[in-house]
Amino acid sequence: MEHDVEVASTGHRFTYTYLSSAPSVMVVAVTAERKVVRVRQYRYPSSKFAYELPGGGTSGNSPRDAALAELREETGYRATCARRLGEFSVYCGLSDEVCHVYLATGLKPGAAKLDKTEHLTVHEVTVDELQAMVRRGQFCDGMGLAALAIAADALREAVAESA
Repeated sequence: MEHDVEVASTGHRFTYTYLSSAPSVMVVAVTAERKVVRVRQYRYPSSKFAYELPGGGTSGNSPRDAALAELREETGYRATCARRLGEFSVYCGLSDEVCHVYLATGLKPGAAKLDKTEHLTVHEVTVDELQAMVRRGQFCDGMGLAALAIAADALREAVAESA
């Protein structure tokens, strides 16, 4: 999108260009074994495989329904509980996209239903293993990092409850 903008304090006018995008979701999913579900998929813009959390666009659905659908489609897991934890601006200087973060528990395994454009694998790791991956730069997806920051307290509680 493009808008003509004027800076109130200086009167300077310019054209501001940004991406307009539908809301998205990220899911922090915890298994009964107290592991976090992550996916590994190839990302064309960066020309590499990346570890990420399950997630995607809302496609006109409510954020909760989209979170449950993305979890199921990408990992095969169905969640009996999905709790909204918060939201963040994906890239506030370049896009109006807002990402909603959900904690999914009570997971039941099933078959994934990937989109034709997706090729990914599902991996489960402990919270400590995931944090070590973050420190080593192996889990470096910005949206996933933001979701994990929002979910930090709820994730610790979920892992403690299933112990």
